[in-house]
Amino acid sequence: MSAETKDDQAGRGKAGKLRVRFFSVSLKNGIVMSTPAYEEKQTFMAHLIRAVETSNPDFAWIQFLFLRTNYSACLVRLKNSIHRTKTAMEQPSMDLVSGQEHDRKELYRDYYRRAEARMKKIDEVVTQPTITTAIQGMWVAGEQNSINALPFDHCTDEHDSLSLFQYKDPRILLELVDRRMVEDISEYLDSYTKSRVEPPSFLVTPEELPTYVHLPAGERVGSLASLTWGTFTRGLIRGGVAGEKGSSGARDDITTTLVRLARIPKIEKVLEDGKVQPLAHLASSTVRSFEVIYTKGKTDLVMSARTVEDTRGYADLFDSVYGQLKYERIDPLPGYLLNLPVIVGLLR
Repeated sequence: MSAETKDDQAGRGKAGKLRVRFFSVSLKNGIVMSTPAYEEKQTFMAHLIRAVETSNPDFAWIQFLFLRTNYSACLVRLKNSIHRTKTAMEQPSMDLVSGQEHDRKELYRDYYRRAEARMKKIDEVVTQPTITTAIQGMWVAGEQNSINALPFDHCTDEHDSLSLFQYKDPRILLELVDRRMVEDISEYLDSYTKSRVEPPSFLVTPEELPTYVHLPAGERVGSLASLTWGTFTRGLIRGGVAGEKGSSGARDDITTTLVRLARIPKIEKVLEDGKVQPLAHLASSTVRSFEVIYTKGKTDLVMSARTVEDTRGYADLFDSVYGQLKYERIDPLPGYLLNLPVIVGLLR
């Protein structure tokens, strides 16, 4: 028997044949020292949710996964490798017939022109903590290109930008359910001067992480219709450093590693930088996630960590910025996925 309801059938009738797309978001050109961020601070999540609402897919599930890492040694090796390659390009080549020396063609290509700037970028990153970040998800819609409305291509720095890569392989669903990401990208850093493969995860610093993982804020908030709003208040607690238990003990009500925010504080003006500074400490030594789940015109914001203690510390940090938030337990498998066999034609 199909788990599809009459409302689901009606929605499919309007949209036509639904297409299931899995995706990841990674560096467009594979410039591995790039640390992209959204151009407007604290507004990315509002723009993302608005883009989802406007596209109105049958189902959307977007995961932001991140963990605290240390790539200092890899970044130093990367800089040395770029320097050696640049020096080799500067050595003239000799014409085997005439015996004359001439400049190598590589001197006039993008890699050489940008080598100094990229080594300078490595110098900036290597002195800071690094956070490995992955963005991945699932999109179900009748319009194949509706997923392209998501604003990831506006996440950029002077070296690279993010781009959305689509897949049809349903095995990616296992990664979504288990909240898995590629945690070790050292091989991509080490092979950068030999290959240009886009790493499935990318690096940011604590400065960039809050541009992705935050609650909706800014002028766009007023147009969002899929969230359950609450009042913006500030709690009296302060969050601890990532990975440590919050000092208040106020989050003892969290008894699971996966929670949803029951109500989202309505923040129609972006907060001062100092007030959102605790979000720079969100990354822990194990993977955490911040997720947007959209179905039937409603959006849930979900947070997860590997342990209950880590989830409490994660929640404490959010509370220190946004006030005392209410968290509710949520099933690790979105209910919409029960309909997936019907959508892909395995059941009728």
